Amino acid sequence: MARTARQILNALSRSTSVHVHSTTELAAHVNSAAAAIDKRRREKGQEPARRKPELRPVARAEHGRSIELTPWQVLHAVARGYVLAGQGMGRGLAEHWLSLKFCEALDGNRAGSMDLTDKGRSSESWYKGMQARELAVGFGIAVAEHIVQQRYPDHIVSVVDTNTVLRAGWPPSVSQRNKGSRPRPDYIIEAWKPGEPSKVTFVACRGNHQKPSKRTGRTRSTTIQQLVKGSELTEGMQIGPWNTTPCLMLSTELMGQGGIVVNVLQSPGEALLPVRMPGAPGNADEEIKDRSGIPYPNAIRIPSRDGRRARTVDGFQIGEDDLAWFGQLLARTAAAGLTAFSGGGKHAVRYLTDHQGREHYNVPAFAATSSIDDADIEVGDTKFVGTDNVFRMGAARIEAFSGMDSGLYELIKDGCVEEYREAVYKLRAKRRDPLEAVKWNDPISFQGDGTVMALSILPIRKRRTL
Repeated sequence: MARTARQILNALSRSTSVHVHSTTELAAHVNSAAAAIDKRRREKGQEPARRKPELRPVARAEHGRSIELTPWQVLHAVARGYVLAGQGMGRGLAEHWLSLKFCEALDGNRAGSMDLTDKGRSSESWYKGMQARELAVGFGIAVAEHIVQQRYPDHIVSVVDTNTVLRAGWPPSVSQRNKGSRPRPDYIIEAWKPGEPSKVTFVACRGNHQKPSKRTGRTRSTTIQQLVKGSELTEGMQIGPWNTTPCLMLSTELMGQGGIVVNVLQSPGEALLPVRMPGAPGNADEEIKDRSGIPYPNAIRIPSRDGRRARTVDGFQIGEDDLAWFGQLLARTAAAGLTAFSGGGKHAVRYLTDHQGREHYNVPAFAATSSIDDADIEVGDTKFVGTDNVFRMGAARIEAFSGMDSGLYELIKDGCVEEYREAVYKLRAKRRDPLEAVKWNDPISFQGDGTVMALSILPIRKRRTL
């Protein structure tokens, strides 16, 4: 029997467990699979792929056996992950409301674990491919953010799309993925605290629908291959000396045993960005230019190891001289994402460089695809400003809202990135009370960066007569 709109929204609001799997056995399986791939490549006369030299499980203290999430929090992560990833004339619905098509795909099962609904297990292969790709972003970002937040509990966590960042530092023809070449991580997580160096983590996330068998061979094979690929993607970008940037590789099994399972491995390290001082030269309020002269060929220097001589290889390298600029770039790109998420595309222009897509926000958008920051909601004593979209669930009309704390949004809109960071950091002690979400009565998700995403059922419209 089809669920009503109210039942669907109630399911989106229920907190359920998402299993996290990260063990030494998983790391061993991935290393073994990578060795087998390299052997086949050598037999064909090809060079082995470059990967992270060391994969480890994530500490249990950073993830536990499971993470409590609502399906709506996962869809909030999907929306944030794609908000700057597809600039263009169709950016409105494509970027802001991408996640809404999965409203009926997730729910808790009888064991209290998050799982796909019957509708989410649709048999259409084209839908499954899209679902695995996009929900993997949501689960991957949500789990990666949780892990990074556990590592740096007194920091704020921001996520930016790597491709959007790279456009500012390398020629567009290089930044564009070319049939699997020029690997790079999917996302960059910045853990930041005003007055301290930011901590950077690379993230690669994939997903699959393989059904587990008794031996879990086929599912494990797909998952392991995706983790091997994640190791290749994250190796393609370096900050400072080689292999010092921490990385998280994630593969989400949407049809895992007992519910959805997120498999995760890490490559340890620490990458720090220089401290910026508000009002001083080099702060994130200053407009920055593209640096398209950064080389890609032979840009990464790998020191001698395992009997091999030191060598240079292709890749996206942020050297010591570019660290301050890269820190500005991350902060400003994150600010652009906040304004776009809240419907303020016209304000995102000031934060994007020409190669990052500034021109896409300076042209008219097609009907039904633009987002405007002219909506607001109140939750508790806080007003949120943003944009909305109305869609249907059967006969019910549903309003979706995405936005920011109004005070924080005004700072971003006015170009005050550093002041925004100071303000949102001070508010971190005032985390949104879960009871406020209960009072909202509909799906709502708050993030530490000041953003919110919410649904509500609109009143029944009276039929008009002419």
